[in-house]
Amino acid sequence: MKRMSLHILNPRNRLLTSAAAVTLLAAVQAASGAATIDFNRDIRPLLSDNCFSCHGPDASHRKAKLRLDVEEGATSDLGGYQAVAPGQPEASELIARINASDPDDLMPPPDSGKSLADEEKRLLRAWIQSGAPWAQHWAYVPPTRHPVPAARDASWPLSWVDDFIMARLEAEGLSPAPEADRVTLIRRLTFDLTGLPPTPAEVKDFLEDRSEDDYERVVDRLLRSPGFGERMATYWLDLVRYADTVGYHAVENIVHVRDLHATMLHMLGIDPQRFSVPFQGLDMRLTGVEEAPVVHEVLG
Repeated sequence: MKRMSLHILNPRNRLLTSAAAVTLLAAVQAASGAATIDFNRDIRPLLSDNCFSCHGPDASHRKAKLRLDVEEGATSDLGGYQAVAPGQPEASELIARINASDPDDLMPPPDSGKSLADEEKRLLRAWIQSGAPWAQHWAYVPPTRHPVPAARDASWPLSWVDDFIMARLEAEGLSPAPEADRVTLIRRLTFDLTGLPPTPAEVKDFLEDRSEDDYERVVDRLLRSPGFGERMATYWLDLVRYADTVGYHAVENIVHVRDLHATMLHMLGIDPQRFSVPFQGLDMRLTGVEEAPVVHEVLG
């Protein structure tokens, strides 16, 4: 198996999925300036976790007519004071409330079960001191190219993506994990792309394949498989709270969701009938019991 240059084909255990992309984004931001406070990375999560339930977009639950999910609300005049006064942490009500000693004034309220660590409080103060720069949600910000950092250990990176990861590891005083064995590699790859483990035959084929593009061909096979499309479809089903037990939806809405689901499956190149017949063999693949008697219905 040759050393791969593309991240998705990296033979060390890494596959660029949504979770890995978030990790990569953090590595990029850290490598390009760890001392700089980034609103989306450092501040928005604090406000979202601790403040938005009472001071967010839901008007029916909003308290004190204060919005902290938008810049206009956070910095608006609230009658002689501001929740966030850019450049003036001492004049910012947010800073006063998160450091209050009186439980009646403290934010988040003690009965909310939420609290801010001292470092998080310092981070909010530093952000306001720097001018409280705001930013759109990262999903709406056009990506920009960052310069590739120079890792001290040039032997480990196989691609420019690895340079960012290695630079972050070095900044944290960490070393990369050792390269995974071939059985672990195909298990991780197959789980990641299909949500299920590889079959014994697939593992055997990979172990016996010593061609230069062995890993690449496994990636291509999985990306072409119906299982990959089904894996992608499950995220959408989770988003609409689809479940055989109906979930939050009325029966008529479930029928509508199934129609939309069938259309999406067609777009992914999957026969929707695969979801309407018993799916056998799942127990054997998950438990190793080949004669598993249970037959599951998948997605109704």
